[in-house]
Amino acid sequence: MGFSRNRCRLILIFIMVAVWVVQASASADGDKVYMVPIQGEITPAMAAFVEKQVDLANAEGARGILFVISTLGGRVDAAFNIKEAILRSEVPTAVYIADRAESAGALISIAADSIIMAPGSHMGSAEPIPYSEKNVAAVSGEFRSTAELKGRDPQIAAGMVDKSIAIPGIKGKGSLLDLTAQEAIRYGYADAIADDVNEALSHLGWEDWQIYEVKPDFKVRIAQFLTRTDVSSFLLLGAMIAMLIEAFVPGFGVPGIIGIICFGLYLGGNFLAGYTEWWSVILFIIGLILLAIELAVPGFGVFGITGIAAILAGLIFSASDPVKGMISVGVALLAAIVVVPILYRVFGGPRLFKKLVLTEQVVAKDDNGPMQQPQIAQLVGKSGIVITALRPAGIVEIEGIKYDVMSDGEYILPGEKVKVVEAIGSKIVVARL
Repeated sequence: MGFSRNRCRLILIFIMVAVWVVQASASADGDKVYMVPIQGEITPAMAAFVEKQVDLANAEGARGILFVISTLGGRVDAAFNIKEAILRSEVPTAVYIADRAESAGALISIAADSIIMAPGSHMGSAEPIPYSEKNVAAVSGEFRSTAELKGRDPQIAAGMVDKSIAIPGIKGKGSLLDLTAQEAIRYGYADAIADDVNEALSHLGWEDWQIYEVKPDFKVRIAQFLTRTDVSSFLLLGAMIAMLIEAFVPGFGVPGIIGIICFGLYLGGNFLAGYTEWWSVILFIIGLILLAIELAVPGFGVFGITGIAAILAGLIFSASDPVKGMISVGVALLAAIVVVPILYRVFGGPRLFKKLVLTEQVVAKDDNGPMQQPQIAQLVGKSGIVITALRPAGIVEIEGIKYDVMSDGEYILPGEKVKVVEAIGSKIVVARL
């Protein structure tokens, strides 16, 4: 009986300790203040990183989230995603503008509950690119609605986007509004000016809580670099040009390898940023396989056309938004097409198109020279010019004499140089030089 009582006491003590540990852990999580940096270009990778931290802070019931901002702006879609994550946060949010919050950074700042600025810092100048009536209206609407939601003057927010707006005593027409720290205080766009982050935390009343300073890991930094506007555009354009060159030259070589690497980095950056699903990567790989089949096996272009369509679809759906992906791919394609006339001049036309159209004539054997000659074995090692396409059989001229030959399995076009690799009896096998 005494043993049973002791055992019950031990179980009760164990339960009490477990409850105390869980409560202490929950209390520790609830006492956190997340400090999240938003620095450099606003990219899809940064948006995914910030969204994750906001979700974690809300899941843990943190005391607040302080975003430390220093940015000249970036991609509009990424800024919209960050803004929406901040707006749906149930945890209080604040931004500390360390030096500048330009363009997309201004929208992110306006979305926060509190704005604190460093001396000499500024925010605004959110000019849409391209600066068109439609873009201005869309971005201005985002700024105005966000400002209204947070109790800030929507007209001032619109002045950061629209040059045509005149705000008496603040800005005239023809320029974008950019507020200094003192001006932001005066017009209700900043709550305080703080010399550093610690002073900002003190103003918010968060200085006594556990500060959980978040830093992007290596994967996020790589994704941040690869999804930068200039880097992703260069990768896409470089890949398109490299694959165009590969379509013109015989065989598979350096241009094809460069193209695959550029495509891989482009897809990899978006995948690490969280915008690319596995199925779009698989679709892209299927496209490459189909294109390789078309280049290796004589056919009617079905594999090639399907492969190109799959590659383009994979690239488009790997973007954060299919419409934006379509625009990016379209711009890269148009830019790459500029080099097509040069490639035609150098190589005479792409192999894929030559396989779709019969460009050579089928002619009878020329009686001016014998088609086969004695001492066939002596031809091994000699080179010649393809007269009719080798599919794999065809005609090659070697030292002024035409021979019926077979390729070593490749599809070889007229005009290309070949070398005799085997000659037994009446059988002559050649390979592309």
